[in-house]
Amino acid sequence: MEAVANRLTGVEVLLVEDSQTQALQLQMSLTDQQLKVKVTSDGIEALQAMQEHPPQIIISDIEMPRMDGYAFCRHVKADLKFKDIPVILLTNLSDTADVIKGIECGADSFMTKPYEINLLLSTMIDVLDSKKMRHDVGESQEVQLSIGGKRHILQVNQEQITDLLLSTYSNAIHKNLELEQAYRKLNIIHEELEKKNGQLQELNEQKNQFLGMAAHDLRNPLAVIEGYSTLLQETLKEKIDQDSQKMLERMQQSSAFMLQLINELLDISAIESGKIHLNLQKIDLPSLINGYVVLESALAAKKQIQLIFNCKEKIPEIFCDGGKILQILSNLLSNALKFSYPKSTVEISLTRTPKEVVLAVADHGVGIPAGEIERIFQPFIKGSIKSTAGEASTGLGLAIAKKIVTAHQGRIWAESKPGQGSTFYVSLPLGTVQ
Repeated sequence: MEAVANRLTGVEVLLVEDSQTQALQLQMSLTDQQLKVKVTSDGIEALQAMQEHPPQIIISDIEMPRMDGYAFCRHVKADLKFKDIPVILLTNLSDTADVIKGIECGADSFMTKPYEINLLLSTMIDVLDSKKMRHDVGESQEVQLSIGGKRHILQVNQEQITDLLLSTYSNAIHKNLELEQAYRKLNIIHEELEKKNGQLQELNEQKNQFLGMAAHDLRNPLAVIEGYSTLLQETLKEKIDQDSQKMLERMQQSSAFMLQLINELLDISAIESGKIHLNLQKIDLPSLINGYVVLESALAAKKQIQLIFNCKEKIPEIFCDGGKILQILSNLLSNALKFSYPKSTVEISLTRTPKEVVLAVADHGVGIPAGEIERIFQPFIKGSIKSTAGEASTGLGLAIAKKIVTAHQGRIWAESKPGQGSTFYVSLPLGTVQ
């Protein structure tokens, strides 16, 4: 770049640019290379400046107010005093018409925006050298062209066509080099991302292993605490005062919640480690679900909630993991009971379509705000709504349910209206899960 700049030392440049920011940036770049730069904001101002002091070379933007770059260049080339001053037009070259207009107005070269200063300096030298070598320019000839369905009649000479072709070719080569550099950078970034992704995956596996080990070590003592606290509640019910009974009740509830959390942590860590295993068998879903609803009815009765199971269609046996399906149902029923009001109902229904079996669990509870429905299937996400009796939530149940449903090649979604309740749907494909 230094050798190029030395050849342009002291060259007087007229810069025609209506953008003050771009004009200042280019002026500083050229001034740093020892060029003398005069800045004007449009074609009319530039023509006035040329009357006072003609430059050695002109760099002009195309899109400007009052007089654009094409009109300005046409005025320069039509004036005998200025016609030999090289004009470089700055353009986006987004249309073939740009080149045609450049030829029509007599431009000596093109530079595409955004330009690179080294290429601009090299182009300036090429244009100035060409002018020195060509003292006698041949007469213009009329050339007829049809481009884009439009007919053009141009007055051109061989030298101008050659210069414009070379400048366009030079720009194309430069842009190609920029694309190659960008492609290489993208490859490097892609390789770095793959490396980082591998590291993150390794860390995630270590996290899951740690969660699994910690949860496994905690599960047994918590199960003992939960079991003994339940036993003490039953055996000491008539022998201790109410405060002691409440203390045992809180102990049992806390240990039961912690045990649930530990079990769900083990589930989610196993699932995220890719260790989810489906024991696929032909399952009679209506019988499976009805049996579970009967068992859960006793728990629901403690909150004065009635469970109702409806299955009015003949549902064919499907290949699925019965235990995992009950785990999904358990999570959905648990949520429905937590967020339902006493003396209400929760309906569990089973229907079919030509390709799917659809399980629905509907409550008439507090509902879910519309902005939270898409997030509730993510791990550890707890919505803004509160359970009706202060029941705790781990924030893992729905995430586990979604993982299991996905493993069955099914879908899970929710519909809800705040204050009117929620319905969760699980669709499972008829046929064999691969």
